[in-house]
Amino acid sequence: MEPLITIFTPTYNRENYLKVLYNSLKNQNFKNFQWVIVDDGSEDNTKILIDSFVEESLFTILYKKVPNGGKMRAINHGLDLASGKYFFIVDSDDYLSENATELIEKYSKDLPQEFGGMVFRKHNISGYNFPEFPQEIIDSNPIDIFYNKNILGDKAEVFKTNIIKKFRFPEIEGEKFVPEGLVWNRIGQKYNLRYVNIPIYNFEYIDGGYTKGFKEIIKKNPKGFILYYREMLTYNIPLKNKIKFFIRYIQSLVYSLINK
Repeated sequence: MEPLITIFTPTYNRENYLKVLYNSLKNQNFKNFQWVIVDDGSEDNTKILIDSFVEESLFTILYKKVPNGGKMRAINHGLDLASGKYFFIVDSDDYLSENATELIEKYSKDLPQEFGGMVFRKHNISGYNFPEFPQEIIDSNPIDIFYNKNILGDKAEVFKTNIIKKFRFPEIEGEKFVPEGLVWNRIGQKYNLRYVNIPIYNFEYIDGGYTKGFKEIIKKNPKGFILYYREMLTYNIPLKNKIKFFIRYIQSLVYSLINK
């Protein structure tokens, strides 16, 4: 029987964090899932640690090590390995609430066939949390949710696997990062998503992560950001945001020229 959920984790030198995530998966009430890990060229003992998890045989674990190419390439590799109906990205330094998979299963039962997936809340374990959604259930898309409904903050997206496989991340030579919003917005333009006002994903911002290292990431990956900001300028969003994205777009172009 195919699993309902593929929990996908891209990882790079996160040996010291993966045990917390693994323990949260062990404690899930609903066990019909697989854990797919793509190791993006780690130089620590990640493989040895994952092998110890596999030996416990508590649920299906698929591990693949690839040359370091960045998170977006790792996600594309993960999509190739995924066999669950739903694809849920959980970063290696984060972990799930004990009822996460149970809630995904519960809300998937009433999800309209034409929808692209579900979106739950995230919980910041060490700082400010964004306000709850104004309703228990909202059927919408990322652009409408953020810019029209003003529901801000990081969210936990659970996409239908057959749909996200149609929206793979661009792989740009010499770069390792493309904003996730590029793909999430593309999916949202084609498919509605069901937003559920329940936190299932626990996280915190750590040194070396995307949020804290934004300036360096945009300098090293300007072509990926050019793609993202160029598409953001085509959406029906407030003028102040378009101005901000236009400035970022120009900044990305400048970095691209400098990198040449």
